[in-house]
Amino acid sequence: MKNTDEKINGKDEKNFQFIINAQYLKDLSFENPKAPHSLKSFNEKPEIKIDVDIKTKPLKDHGEDIHEVDLMIKGITSVKGENMFIVEAIYSGIFTISNAPKDMLEKILLIECPKFLFPFLRAIIASSTRDGGFPPLMITPIDFVGLFESKQKQ
Repeated sequence: MKNTDEKINGKDEKNFQFIINAQYLKDLSFENPKAPHSLKSFNEKPEIKIDVDIKTKPLKDHGEDIHEVDLMIKGITSVKGENMFIVEAIYSGIFTISNAPKDMLEKILLIECPKFLFPFLRAIIASSTRDGGFPPLMITPIDFVGLFESKQKQ
């Protein structure tokens, strides 16, 4: 995507630019505290608790418009109050966001960037739980707009 100048409302404005520079798994932990007993079939439906958090920080040493976004997901699956497995992961991306209106930058970082990262982290978590001897944990799509709005109210 090329950044070009054009006239908007009689002013010289630069075009908005959004680039995914890199994405990577920053941290992954899978705990199977009751193995091998946790691998047997249970008649009870497991309880699944999912926590999601997003952290952002500018990477000034890489450039003015470059940001790192961390999408963090923690999943705990338990049966009768006993943890069967705990998975925690951070999947990150480096994004260049140039010429974004100031009121939009936070929304881009906390809504749009995590939307790009989520499918990759979801697949990593599903593979980790499957490789741990459990059915894959398929996390339902996350409402990043709702998450953003609830954080704004706090």
